[in-house]
Amino acid sequence: MSPIMSLSSSSKHKYTSTSADLKIYVREISDPLARKRPITVRTWSSIKDVKDEMSKLLHVPSSVIHLYYGTNTLTSASLGRELPNRRSLNDAGIQKNGETILYEIGDPSSPLASINDVCITPSLVDLAPKSLVKIIQLAKRGFARGIKPELVMDGTGGTYFLHDARKVKVAVFKPEDEEPYGINNPRGYVSSSSRQDDSWQQSESSMRAGIKPGDACLREVAAYLLDHHGFSGVPPTTLAEARHPNFHLNGNMLKVIEGGASIGTHSLRSSRESLTDFSPISLRPTKPELPKKVGSFQEFISAECTMDDISPSKISVDEVHKIAILDIRLLNADRNSANLLVVRKYNSDSGHDVLTLVPIDHGFCLRAVADVAWFDWCWLEWPQVKQPLSLRSQKYILNIDVEADIKLMRDRLHLPQKALDLYRVTTKLLQDGVRAGMTLYDIAILCCRNDDSGRIFPITVLVAS
Repeated sequence: MSPIMSLSSSSKHKYTSTSADLKIYVREISDPLARKRPITVRTWSSIKDVKDEMSKLLHVPSSVIHLYYGTNTLTSASLGRELPNRRSLNDAGIQKNGETILYEIGDPSSPLASINDVCITPSLVDLAPKSLVKIIQLAKRGFARGIKPELVMDGTGGTYFLHDARKVKVAVFKPEDEEPYGINNPRGYVSSSSRQDDSWQQSESSMRAGIKPGDACLREVAAYLLDHHGFSGVPPTTLAEARHPNFHLNGNMLKVIEGGASIGTHSLRSSRESLTDFSPISLRPTKPELPKKVGSFQEFISAECTMDDISPSKISVDEVHKIAILDIRLLNADRNSANLLVVRKYNSDSGHDVLTLVPIDHGFCLRAVADVAWFDWCWLEWPQVKQPLSLRSQKYILNIDVEADIKLMRDRLHLPQKALDLYRVTTKLLQDGVRAGMTLYDIAILCCRNDDSGRIFPITVLVAS
């Protein structure tokens, strides 16, 4: 037998299987966790058959799935040509179990590819939990399926629910430019000045003192990072970049009476500014490129209700304490009962369901001023805060590394020094109060004012380091 015939015979024997099933793996190009998912196809399947099988797994149309094989690079630009639908797996060289195919959702060559996108801000990828990385992928598939971000009806800023391919809410996105008095706020809270640089003045426009418009999203992320080991239950949060035509931009959601005619490409100011461009009018773009927005990206929590709908007597002492500890540390100026979600969970120790609290909306914490009022903390009048702290809570408070927290906030989120100094004071006060045997109520009244008008400010408390 000739060597050529022998090689042909052995190759034929190698790829012949007693089963027609072929088990392969698929991996998304943009997945930083490099997770693989197994799928089972036929040995004679075409690329279109593989996409149809993946469509059932990913819950997206097969038309938006693009497959690549033969490389482990992570960008579609370096992958070369994608596998066409008409080719079979055998034609592509996929002939044995265990092979991995790379895929991406969306068409990188389409003009719409630059519209629908969401990803974690590169500077915070290493701080984002794995659960959020998975949720980012789910939100991407929702965009690919054509599911639009849903603007939440409540609130003073732009808050959007993002969905997966099954139309299930998976995340909450709050763009920085849609915060109160941001340049693209959809509620009418638009600053009279378009300048958002260092010349911005606190008295000019702000929903809360000590928070510059556009910085609330950083506080959302900080609240999660400072909630060590998830003690207070802050949902996983990071900074993300997202782009979609359904986000508010250039006054497309503002009425004329709300200032919608004074901003955007159609405004008189924009027309005057365009006169500095000496290029022919015919060469000027008719529509500006859709920008990618930066904002806080938080896991969506499915709750039974909020504390608006339930009596505080139904909540355990430890659950109230964990919220009070967080708010005192961060000098949170917006802890109302509506941003305390109530979630029912099964407790294996007791054998029945218990009500747990999930704190959300932390854009008004870690401010540069210390003017929290008694009415800013809904829990201050609840009887639980006058109960002694548990040993677990005491241990958690005393083990907080204040200086490490400050370094993290300064180096990664660039929070102002005044806000960091106040965090140092409040955390030290909390720790010294625990050592002195004080209740959370005793500590809290040292941090907030009692008057309704805000004209009387608390006496500065000096805490020994």
